[in-house]
Amino acid sequence: MKAYELLILNKSLLQMMGDASLDVGDVKYIPVYQEYVRLSKEGHKKTYIMQYLSDEYNIAERTIYRIIDKFSSKVDI
Repeated sequence: MKAYELLILNKSLLQMMGDASLDVGDVKYIPVYQEYVRLSKEGHKKTYIMQYLSDEYNIAERTIYRIIDKFSSKVDI
């Protein structure tokens, strides 16, 4: 399969992702968001969660905040 064919097959999905400001590279942050949701449901404070995730995944706290904001945003389909 050529890159062009892959793009054509996923054109509508990629357009929706672009409209929602999502990048294909954001896939690597899915475990971070899943861990955030789990810790939130357990009742941990947001500040603690951000510090924990930053240490656990070796990502800056500011980046963690951006990930959480991006993944929590509503997407219209």
